[in-house]
Amino acid sequence: MANWTPPLSALVYGSTVLTLALSFLLFGGVGRIRTLLFSPSRIPNPTLPTPLLPFVLGVSLLGLCAWLSPALLPGTALAFALVLLSFSKQRPVTFWGLQRPHLGTDLRLSLTTFFTLFIPILTLLAFGSGMYLAFGWPLEPQPALLRFLEARDTKTLAPFLLYALVIAPAWEELFFRGTLFPWLSSRLPVTQAHWLSALAFGAVHLHGPTLIPLTCLGAVLVGLYRNSQSLIPSFFLHSLFNANTCIFLLLARPPLPP
Repeated sequence: MANWTPPLSALVYGSTVLTLALSFLLFGGVGRIRTLLFSPSRIPNPTLPTPLLPFVLGVSLLGLCAWLSPALLPGTALAFALVLLSFSKQRPVTFWGLQRPHLGTDLRLSLTTFFTLFIPILTLLAFGSGMYLAFGWPLEPQPALLRFLEARDTKTLAPFLLYALVIAPAWEELFFRGTLFPWLSSRLPVTQAHWLSALAFGAVHLHGPTLIPLTCLGAVLVGLYRNSQSLIPSFFLHSLFNANTCIFLLLARPPLPP
């Protein structure tokens, strides 16, 4: 293990992603990021003026699920979001912009945003990890990543990939962008709602070194939702970031000790 080096496939994949990311960042990337983080005020802002009590009860239920049975989180989050929308007499398909006919355009937008953001997010991850090391705090990977690195058979990998690429992006976008952000924006200035929902997204992962990069990713996902008036591009972008992590880990993970 001491002499182990990443395989050539991992180096080629990483180099390709970095090259594309640098190209997208240098050619219009700064403007794209600025637009997503600070959406123009003329863009309609989704609001969800639901009473405080149902919201607090729903969030408490989500917290209870996260503590007792995380497997129930996706279904509970979806049910909670639908209940809140019913209070405001909103149709989920319309409110979340799920009726869009041009999925190819949404995927292209998400790919462009992914490559534009890759280097800034990587830099923020290095900064967060460096801060942990500077303060002498233990720098440990997320438990889910450890389980993923240890998985070697299809029966173990398939459920993990299904959750990482489909289930987690779906329920997190429905809750953080499609429910929490509109609820906050009906009570706070939109900029505060934008960043508070992003901070909640970063904090819910319960991993200090990734708090800053995940918060900034959450802010971009909110901007993507606000600018497109749909959760579909943000779902694609979320899934792309998770897929990139999974691909790199699958290519670069070291062999298990004998």
